[in-house]
Amino acid sequence: MLATHKDAEERYTKLRLAVLDEINKDLHSSLPNLRAALIDQSALLESKRWESSPKRRVEWDWTEGYNAFRYRHPKRFEMALWNNRQLASLSLGRPTYQGTKLRLDFIEGNPGNAKDIRVFEYTFLAMAGYAEVLGAKELRVMNPINASVRQYYERFGLVYVPKSDYLFVRL
Repeated sequence: MLATHKDAEERYTKLRLAVLDEINKDLHSSLPNLRAALIDQSALLESKRWESSPKRRVEWDWTEGYNAFRYRHPKRFEMALWNNRQLASLSLGRPTYQGTKLRLDFIEGNPGNAKDIRVFEYTFLAMAGYAEVLGAKELRVMNPINASVRQYYERFGLVYVPKSDYLFVRL
C-alpha cells in the first residue's frame, strides 16, 4: 500500500469512527443492545454463517468483496450493525468520484434476524452523517434488489431513478 493510500485510509477511518460514535450515542439511549462498528474480521467471520441460510436473497461474499472494495476505496462508507453479539447487518458504499454524492452499494441484513431491527434506518442515519463530514449533498442507494425493497426505501424520502436503477435523496 502506498504511503498516500495508507494516509487516506487512516484519515477516513477516523472520520468513519467519529460518525459511528455519534450513531452509537443515539442508539445507546433508545436501543442499548444495538451497536454500530466498522466492518472487521469478526463481522466478516459472522457473515459467513449467512451463506447457508435458505432465507438469504443474495450470494455476495462479504469477505472477498469487502477486502477488494476496501483497497480500492479508502473514502468508503462501511458499517457493521450488531445486536448484542449477533451481527444484524453489513453495509458498504462510497462517495462518487466528484465527492458530491454518497452511494450505498451493498447492504444485507442477517437473514436469521427478527424483522424488528430496522437495519436500513440506522444505515441511512450513518450515511447521512458520513455524507455531511465529506461534504456530499446527496445519498444514493444503488440497485435495489426488488420492487418491495425499493418501495421501503422510498418511505425514507428516496426517489427512484428507473433508467439507472438507484434511489436518491438530497441532503
